[in-house]
Amino acid sequence: MTGRRALAAGLSAALGVALLVAAAVVGGGDEEPPVASAPPPPAATSEPARVGPGRVLERSRPRPGDAPGTSGPSGGAPSAATGRRLPRQWPDFRPTALSLGAAAYGATAPVEPVSVVGRALELPADADRVGWWRGGARAGTPYGTVVVAGHLDTTTDPAGYLVALTALRPGDRVVLSAPRRRQAYEVVRNYLLPSADLSARSDLFEQRRPHRLLLVTCGGPYDRVRGRYLDNRVVEAVPVAAPR
Repeated sequence: MTGRRALAAGLSAALGVALLVAAAVVGGGDEEPPVASAPPPPAATSEPARVGPGRVLERSRPRPGDAPGTSGPSGGAPSAATGRRLPRQWPDFRPTALSLGAAAYGATAPVEPVSVVGRALELPADADRVGWWRGGARAGTPYGTVVVAGHLDTTTDPAGYLVALTALRPGDRVVLSAPRRRQAYEVVRNYLLPSADLSARSDLFEQRRPHRLLLVTCGGPYDRVRGRYLDNRVVEAVPVAAPR
């Protein structure tokens, strides 16, 4: 199995488990509903959401029975009490571009929606493009994991965009964006995970958790006999501000 196929297969195995709860979570992606689901996070009127070191963002969710549009992460509907349109508190969006900042010398990579097809996650063939898993969270939601993955290199491109992941350090900023939308994240972890362990780490792609971004590519030593990398590079990042 080549390194590219190994990454796709390892991700698809872990994502297959994570997909069982993806559709039940606030801010889930666009995959078809799973055959089983878990309940969403418990309802509450208001709670602080930590979105970065020393930063707290207040979010509100409706109580059961509240009129649609009176509160909650979506907003944008007329208030039953005033008739005025409320601001959308969580303008979630499908990312179309990824920026790794100075680590990538200011360059950005196009982001394509990808799905698990058969037993593999269909990542973009071009190593200068990355894939956003449709079954995970969208950017800007209060809950869930945004999964963005791509190839480290190809036979024709020795250094894809995600090579820059190796230069990211805790505290660095990365950005997901779309036309008129932007969500910044702060890197909290950057590590190598043995490729053999990736398929068992469905917890990395958990959707019942506060919002975060997960970046994944190949990494570590290259096994020329098997034609694959022995590890995966994983970067975890948390939102540093409300989306805009």
